[in-house]
Amino acid sequence: MSQPGIAGLRAQWDEQGYIAVSSVVDAQRTTALRKVCDDVLAQFLAHNPETGEPGSPDGHVMRHLNRPSYFRDNPEGFQALMHVVADPAICEIVAAVLGEPPLFRCTSYWYNPQTVGCKGNWHRDVQFLYPAEADQRRLIEAVSPQASVHLMLALAPTEDNEFVPGSHNRWDTDEEYHIRWADEQAHNLSDDMPGAVRMRQETGDVLAFHPYGLHRGRYHTNKLRRTLMLTYTTRGDARKDYFSDQPWCAAAGYLDDLDPFAQQFFGRFIEAFAPFWGESDFDPDEEKSQPRQLPTADATADGGR
Repeated sequence: MSQPGIAGLRAQWDEQGYIAVSSVVDAQRTTALRKVCDDVLAQFLAHNPETGEPGSPDGHVMRHLNRPSYFRDNPEGFQALMHVVADPAICEIVAAVLGEPPLFRCTSYWYNPQTVGCKGNWHRDVQFLYPAEADQRRLIEAVSPQASVHLMLALAPTEDNEFVPGSHNRWDTDEEYHIRWADEQAHNLSDDMPGAVRMRQETGDVLAFHPYGLHRGRYHTNKLRRTLMLTYTTRGDARKDYFSDQPWCAAAGYLDDLDPFAQQFFGRFIEAFAPFWGESDFDPDEEKSQPRQLPTADATADGGR
């Protein structure tokens, strides 16, 4: 994968549909972040605060690592997470793609399954919102301004993402269509996608690709995956949905221990999204009172079957 300077990132995004930048976060920080995120994952697997039930060890991803209940006993870990989300070097990369200073939207943590693995299916995210082919094609070929970015920060070496460069702003070729969509998606696990590139990341590297491009993940029990995904959006795309629904951010004192830059950064998020939180049933007192539960060692093992 080529690595242009900041000035060339937007051009690569427009032409190829992805960006990859090496060594954005140093080893000391990624080691600390991995410990923080793994602790949050362990708590999630024991007790998902969204459902009151254990999180799935085969669920591939968890959201909203910045919930206050995860950091009741670890304020330093909270600072480490929030400061990397607001990190100027990361925000500069995202701004190059969006064309404006980014607005925070969500944190996610991708992890390898523990018992049931799979190769992942080839898809374009647009197909989940618009199942009609005509609608998919119209949106892909419209080449609308980029409104959001999912930036993946590797906390362990990984090559679990595949992407077809240049596929984000054009319709499928006959071969691509056969694999992704034909016969009720019967072939979408194929390893023969033309032009596919497996995106290798070392610890501290960041990667983002256009969700309309042809891509798939890989979910193997015996391949460690620990990737922190940071989602950003433009101010004009601020809207109510599951990802932005984080009313705990408006709780008194939530940002107090962050540095001034991070306070300002998340303050813009709260200003943009708090109007959507008025109908939320989030209870900060209930969040704080949830008992901290840790799973057994088996539930948090890296998985080496």
